[in-house]
Formats: sequence, C-alpha cells, structure tokens
Amino acid sequence: MSEELRIATVGDIKIGKGYPISVQTMYDSPVPHDKNKLDELLERMNSLNAMGCDIMRFSYPTDDDREAFTYLNERSTMPLVADIHFDYKMALAAIECGFKAIRINPGNIKHRWKVDEVVRSAKEHGCAIRIGLNSGSMPDGSGRKAVIMVDNALKYIQWFEELGFYNTVVSLKSTNLEETTEANELFASKSNYPLHIGVTEAGSVVSSVARSTWTLGNLITKGIGDTMRISITGSIEDEVFAGVEILRTLGLRNTGVRIVSCPRCGRNSFDSIGFLKEVEPDLLKLKKDISVAIMGCQVNGPGEAKGADYAVTGLGTKIFLYKKGVLAQEVTRKNARKALLEVIENGD
Repeated sequence: MSEELRIATVGDIKIGKGYPISVQTMYDSPVPHDKNKLDELLERMNSLNAMGCDIMRFSYPTDDDREAFTYLNERSTMPLVADIHFDYKMALAAIECGFKAIRINPGNIKHRWKVDEVVRSAKEHGCAIRIGLNSGSMPDGSGRKAVIMVDNALKYIQWFEELGFYNTVVSLKSTNLEETTEANELFASKSNYPLHIGVTEAGSVVSSVARSTWTLGNLITKGIGDTMRISITGSIEDEVFAGVEILRTLGLRNTGVRIVSCPRCGRNSFDSIGFLKEVEPDLLKLKKDISVAIMGCQVNGPGEAKGADYAVTGLGTKIFLYKKGVLAQEVTRKNARKALLEVIENGD
C-alpha cells in the first residue's frame, strides 16, 4: 500500500483520514425546472444541511436538467454530487454546470477513452470523482464479489493516476453485509484513498438502520470509512437523521440535540409519539449540544427530566416543561411545541 495518504476535496468538505466523517443523502425525485419549485427544494436542502447533512447527491439522467442543476449548484449551502450512469457526456455536462463531485462506475461507461475524457474535465474544474461499485453491477467473473470489486476499483484508480488525477473517493457496496464488510476491509488494506461506506438497497427505516448500524459501525470502529450514506426506502430526512445518530452514538459527532423519548405505555396521558413527530424536525436543526426528553406520563417523566437539559411530559390536559430537572413552565398542548422551542432558544 502506498505511504501517501489521499484526501478528496468536495467543495468545502475534505474527505479522508484526519477529517470528520461526512453524512450524505440522495434526492429521491426528478429535479424540478420551475423556479419556485427549485427555491422550495433549496429550502429543503438547507433544512437537511442544518440537520447534519454535509453532501447531497442527485441523479443526472438527461442534459435537459442542466439549467436547473446550475441554479441549485450556485445557491446550495452544501456541495452537490451528480450520479452518472452509462453516458459519459452526462458526466461532462454535470461537471460544467457546477457539481463539486460526480459518481461514476467506469465499467458501465465501458470505453477507456470516454473515462479519460471525464477525468481530464474533472481535473480541469476541480471536481472530485467517486468510483462507485456495487456488487450487483460487477462484470461476470470467477471469485468472490468483494475481491472483484476491489480489483476493479484499484484498476480504475490506476487509470486516474496515469492522468495525474487523485481527487478520488471509492465506494464498494452490496446488499450483503458480509460482502460490504469484506470489500471495504480489503480495499483499506491495499489503498489509502478515502472510502464512502454504506449498505445499498438496505430497505425500510427499521431494517436499513439496523443493517447499516451493524455494518458501518463495525467498519468505522476499525478506522474504515470517511463519508457515509444510510440508504433507506423512505424519506431522505430519515437518511440524514440516521447517519448523524450513528456518528453521535460512536462519539464522532458531539453537536446537535440528543432526543430521549419513551415508547409509551398504558399509563400515558400525553401523546409523546405525536409530539415527538411534531417537534423533532425543529430540534434536529438546532446547533446546540443539549439533550431533550419527551415522556408520556408523570411516572418516568420527572425522573428523565433530571438527566436532560430540557424535558416535556404531560398529565391530562396539562403539559410540563422542565429545565435541568426543575419545572420551568406549565402550558397547554396547543402551545407546547412553541413553548419548548422558545425555552431552548432563549436558554430560559
């Protein structure tokens, strides 16, 4: 393995050893062309960024989207990545309209000269390239898929280096947890290029978070993984929340609100589930290193409140707000969300 440590630059984000693990998500719909809709999308992107998303990826299937993507790239608060398949001309177009990185599988572009043209353009524009290989799209061949993925990644890296290009991230993903782990461990033993880690097509929120936490947690504790995405069949907000929470659980992110909430039981007299759903998006955007407990009854509520910076619990129609375990306010259910956010914002 080369002694030189490779660091990729995606906009203002550094990816590699010595830098924080960045969280990514991928937009799940065709990009709009209407300016008002684009501005709404930018607002959503800003919210995702505030929640802890560092990089956002978009499919670039047609050059009809060039104007829309140029608009987004010029205004986004975080760097954007274009996801390209098959057509190298789409990669060239994405680079030209301002994407800070592109994701390609050189194998499905097929011709080496086309890949070289993309690499030269990326080098000219300061654009990073993610070599994205999935077990389901590997060429036929004998041997373990993890080994085939790593061998192909190393081959493509050599192509890039022959053109003097080093701004590269590699991702090796599978729906199979063992294959994902093996591929990333093997690559990390052979190369110092940064790795984007994730379990592809991992399923719904519960299955994806369980499978991703197990796989990514094990890799990260071994020092493997520099940027990550939790792939969920669901909202991209859930992807970001899950990614950030995994890093916080591993002690790798210390900012943001830590939420403690009860699962609810027959004693509940306060709809903690409904209240959490209502207030959680606001809490996750706060840049405060605090804990907030949301409890459904007066049995565990006061006790949990003692261990949290702020807490909410209820009894009948009465809602109680605590600060550092001390009752701060009694409010109505209608005013509870607003009151909690104001207490946190003001530090009252």
